[in-house]
Parts: sequence; C-alpha cells; structure tokens
Amino acid sequence: MHIIFHTHSSDPHYNGDCDYAVVELTPALVEQIRRRVELARQARSQDDDLYELYFWGSTADFYDHRLIEACEKAIAATAEDADQAVQDWMDHLDQGEHALLPAGVNLESLEPERTECDQILNRCCPSGQNLGFEVAWTAIPKHSDVNVTTSDLPLEALEAYWHGAMPCPGGQTT
Repeated sequence: MHIIFHTHSSDPHYNGDCDYAVVELTPALVEQIRRRVELARQARSQDDDLYELYFWGSTADFYDHRLIEACEKAIAATAEDADQAVQDWMDHLDQGEHALLPAGVNLESLEPERTECDQILNRCCPSGQNLGFEVAWTAIPKHSDVNVTTSDLPLEALEAYWHGAMPCPGGQTT
C-alpha cells in the first residue's frame, strides 16, 4: 500500500520539484516505525524536552506535480462520476495532507526527484495528559540547500491505513 503526502519546504519559493512524497507501507516499515515510536516513548519518559528523533533512511520518494495528474487519471479511469471522484479524493488529500495512492497509478512511469540526506522522523506531540506520536519524512533535493518534509502522519492514522480502516475517496488503493 502506498500513501501520498503533501510536502513543505524550508524555502517558501523553492522545493526542488518535491511537491509530493510517496511512502510504501510494508510490514517491515510499519514494524520499524512502531519500534522507533516505542523508543521515543521511552526516551520521552526520561526527558520531557524530547521532541523529535531522526533516523537515516530513504523510504520516501519525492515527486513533482505530475504525480497528482497521474492520480487524477487513475481515479477518472475507474469511476462512474469521474469529476466527483477526483474532487472527493483531492479534498481528502488536501484536508489531511495525506491519502492512499489510487490504484492504477504507475509510479515506475514517473521519475522521482533526486534527493539526499533522506530521513524519517518521529515527533512527540503532547496533548493534555496524553502523548501522541507522528511520523514524517524529510530530504534535501539534490544541488540545493533546502529541506523538504512531508506532512505529519499521526501514529493512529498509520495504523488505520495499515488495518484498512482509512477511507479512500475516489477509488481503490494500491
């Protein structure tokens, strides 16, 4: 299963064409994230100042705007009301800043942007008495000095995707 994310750049005028990111959720990646969240939970219990833990790893691929065009075409190809299905999916992506990649998107036909210093990070997000955790991916587009980071994925949303409980407006998932 693949999740698409909005990205944010440290430079509001340049993102190295890393408009979106795609992460393939595999059993190994989900287990790794769970282990790292537990590590963050333990570290946070010993030091309240912990906010983020960064780990090297290139589990996200970053793409330009053509990825969205491919998503729209894939949704339109399978939906009865193509315009409404595309709009529903786009609204879902824009609202949560992440969504399931629609079935039929051929990622191999799209060239990911070249990046370096790719990392995955876990964030501790205190909320009242509870401590939540989020995961995000970050990279530096080649030949630049900006950081591009995906939107945050709360651990609860990761689990919902993994267990098939996250809705996917506009069509089936990959």
